[in-house]
Amino acid sequence: MTTHFSTGVTNVRGKSGGTSLFSGIKQPLITGATAPAEWAFQDDFVQFSQTTLAPWTIVDPGGSAYMLAQYPQGWLRMGDASPVAADIAIAASEDVWQINTNKKWYFETSIAVTDVTELNTFVGFCANGHVNPNAVPDDGIGFSHLEDTTSIQFVSRKNGAGTSFTVLEAGSTFVQLDSSVTTQSATAYNMPDNNVRLGFLFQPSGSEPGITADQYTIYINGTVSGVQAATTIPDDLLMELKMMYESKGTVTNDLYVDYVQTIQQR
Repeated sequence: MTTHFSTGVTNVRGKSGGTSLFSGIKQPLITGATAPAEWAFQDDFVQFSQTTLAPWTIVDPGGSAYMLAQYPQGWLRMGDASPVAADIAIAASEDVWQINTNKKWYFETSIAVTDVTELNTFVGFCANGHVNPNAVPDDGIGFSHLEDTTSIQFVSRKNGAGTSFTVLEAGSTFVQLDSSVTTQSATAYNMPDNNVRLGFLFQPSGSEPGITADQYTIYINGTVSGVQAATTIPDDLLMELKMMYESKGTVTNDLYVDYVQTIQQR
C-alpha cells in the first residue's frame, strides 16, 4: 500500500511534533543565509559580569542586590538579599530592535520568580524610557507580571494604547507558581523550578494561508496559548530587550531568566 507524507519524513525533533517555538528555524541558532534570511540573537547566561556590565546595560539598586550567572545550563539570577520597597533592577540591551510589519518575528524566554506576588516583572522589548515594570510599557512587546497576581500578560502597546492578553494554558488562565532552587542529586539539576516558557510569533497579514490581518501567536511551555490581533504595534521607535523587576516590599526575592532568544526575518 502506498503512503504519502505531505511534508516528507524526518527524524529531526521539532520538524514533526516537537514543542520548540522555533521548529521551523534552522538549528543551531544562527543567522540564516537563505531566503528569507534571518537575524538571530540568543543569550543562555552561561557567563554574565555585573562588574563590567557587558554585554548588558545594568540598573542596580545597590546594597545587597546582585545579578549573577548561576546554576546548571546557565541562568541569570537577579535579586536582592535585603530589598527596599520599589527597588528596581534592569538588564537591558542596546536599542537595536524594531518591529517590521512585513516581517515575522519570533521571541522566546524561560523565567521563574521566588515569590510571585511580591515582584513586578517584565521580559521583552520596550522603549528605553520604560524603566519600571510596576506598569505595562507605553511602547513595547513582551510579558508582564504584576504584584499581587499570579497571572502573566502578553502586551503589545504603542503610544500608551493597547490591550493585554492573559496567558492561558490548556484554555485556563496560567497560574505562575513560586520558585525554589532544587537540591542537586544524581537525577536532579540544582536550578530553579516552576519556570515557564513564554513566546510570541508576530505574523504579518498574508504571511501564511488564512492570516488576513497582522497577529501574534502566543506560546506557553511549547504549546499555543492563544492568538491576539496585532492592532497596536510599536512600529515608530527602536526598542531595547529588557529583563527587569521591581520589589513590592522587603521580601527577599529573585527573578530567574533561563535564556532569551529571538529571530527576525531580514
